[in-house]
Amino acid sequence: MTDLNDDQRAKTPENGEKAAPRDRARGRAARQSPYSRADLGDTTPIETSLDVSEPTVDGASAVREQVDVDSPAIAVFDRAAALRQLKLATATDDALGEYDVPVSGAASSEEQTRIERLRALVTQHVHRPLVVGDAAMRNRVSQLRFECPAFAGVASIIERSVTLSMATATGLSFPPIVLIGPPGVGKTHFERRLTAALDCETYTFSCATNSDAQALIAGHPPTWRGARMGVLTEAMLGGETANPVIILDEVDKFVTHVSERPFNSLLTLLEPENASGLVDEYLRVSFDLSRCLIIATANDLDALPRFIQDRFLVIEIAPPDGKMLREIAQRIAAEIIANHRQVFAPVDDAVIGRLAQANPRHIRRLMVLALGFAAAQGRRHLDVADVAAAEACMTPVFASRPIGFLGAHHRVLD
Repeated sequence: MTDLNDDQRAKTPENGEKAAPRDRARGRAARQSPYSRADLGDTTPIETSLDVSEPTVDGASAVREQVDVDSPAIAVFDRAAALRQLKLATATDDALGEYDVPVSGAASSEEQTRIERLRALVTQHVHRPLVVGDAAMRNRVSQLRFECPAFAGVASIIERSVTLSMATATGLSFPPIVLIGPPGVGKTHFERRLTAALDCETYTFSCATNSDAQALIAGHPPTWRGARMGVLTEAMLGGETANPVIILDEVDKFVTHVSERPFNSLLTLLEPENASGLVDEYLRVSFDLSRCLIIATANDLDALPRFIQDRFLVIEIAPPDGKMLREIAQRIAAEIIANHRQVFAPVDDAVIGRLAQANPRHIRRLMVLALGFAAAQGRRHLDVADVAAAEACMTPVFASRPIGFLGAHHRVLD
């Protein structure tokens, strides 16, 4: 079994780094923790104008949890279960203060680590606010229909979900979505633009580089060597909202051992009834992940088991062509020129036509390389020869395409 190290868990967005929302107080409770009420399935707004007091580990003071009466919130972990596990691990009686006694020297380093995690857990607030849609969010999502025309259908679905959240003052919610399409159609770009538009906490996981689906979602029991919390439950632990966006990139490429069934672990996350009481195997504590906003990408729908396909809203993204490709090329070209301080003139139709022969993934690289060729010639505008020279740099990507625009002054290896 391949163990996941700290860098795999928290260092990069591809492995679960948290992207913070712009305004955490917008329509939500003030600072609160990522954990759960006793009834994990209860997602109704918490109606209270009073502070919720909970004892601390030392029993000497109370943790005060301010709950906004106008903000829907849920409990995201089972504190009672955490207390039970801490009692078992420390062999103490029910007096909460006794959990703060030093760990027995007979405990292994792994046991000590787990006990410390449980101690930290029981001091956390259990409620987290749900992100609620607003007009600004709806406008940003609506704009994606024009920025990413191939994904207009997806943007419309989510825009309606935002509108429903606004109308009912309930947490933003939509069914798990999987975007199916060949490499280069812009799935990753759309994901990033969508998460920016929603302005929610976001955790991105690369399924292609994870060797253990259970470790990703629910962790492993403490009896396993190198056992730790699930990457997802650990990420939720550090979050501030109960319905973050979860990106499962290339979900059809789960890397796993022959004897394992990674999609069985994923099923727990995709079924709301199971996700509302998903047990972190390391802590043996239930988390409520049922309100997470799940978006996955895949190149091959057939690589997903039928029981997984049935849990997703499957949206197939056709490769852009014709007018749509030209619009994408125009937008990318304008964006890259803007990133270079508008030094270069807007590209003409001939250059756009040449760029549009590539897929969106390559257009961006072509533009940057082409600007370099133009700058080397002292020009502040692009011509088709610049793009052709850039294509030559990207062989074998363009090896099958004849490059007929290379002039003598465009020496690719200069």
